[in-house]
Amino acid sequence: MSRRALFGVIGVTLIAYVVGLVLFLPQERLKRWSYALIGDRITWKSFTIGWQGIRFDSVRLNPTAAPSQTGQAIDSIRLTPRILPFFSGRLGAGYELALEQARLSGEGLWNGREAKLEWQLRMDTLTPLASVWLGPLGAEVRGKGEGTGWLTVATQTPQAVESGEWETRLLGVTAFGAKIDPLTLTGRMKDRNLMEIIVSGKGEIALSGKLNLKITLPDPRASVVSGELQIQPVKPNLPGMAGQLLAKGQAVRLTLSGTLDNLQWRL
Repeated sequence: MSRRALFGVIGVTLIAYVVGLVLFLPQERLKRWSYALIGDRITWKSFTIGWQGIRFDSVRLNPTAAPSQTGQAIDSIRLTPRILPFFSGRLGAGYELALEQARLSGEGLWNGREAKLEWQLRMDTLTPLASVWLGPLGAEVRGKGEGTGWLTVATQTPQAVESGEWETRLLGVTAFGAKIDPLTLTGRMKDRNLMEIIVSGKGEIALSGKLNLKITLPDPRASVVSGELQIQPVKPNLPGMAGQLLAKGQAVRLTLSGTLDNLQWRL
């Protein structure tokens, strides 16, 4: 049998297997397999299997699996298996996450030792994300965002982010009485689990700075943030909190510390 014919047979067999999986796999069995692999770190209200893959609805992600943690709510997750990576000994899938006013989609590959994730991000509004970091003050933040990036993550113990880079552009931003358009955040891995983030934006104020993020896995919410941002007035007599902060017409420095789920700001 020629090599082309052999690959043809393998391809037809694999397609038939996937079709059978989609049509005949009992959903309760899939649910038991999922819990066996990931425990209760991910829970969901319902899921469906179809030609476009597996869709999980009303998902809650809790990386620590600790009962005291409420976790992250996700409207839905769709996973679409990829056939071609199978021939090189890897598992691959497309994915799409629907969150509040945001969409995260991309591709993932896993070879048993590490996973590579590529993504595209779209945020219809910044207010929910700003509220996570700023609490009630997040309601003062308006705008939208878009971004792309990739990360390589070692999945064997100890887990670690090995490499990667990303960029997110926040557009039409209004925060505390000042307009910034665009505001760009660019990240790259400096070392294992250490990410550098460059912040740059200009409008009615100029914003610049450099942050370091010491990533903690499996729960990235505990990742440690450190660094400074400089805020420079461009337009005089700004309203609101921005005007109060820059009343003297001079640049101010903002020091960031703490963790992603408990960010601290200090002048």
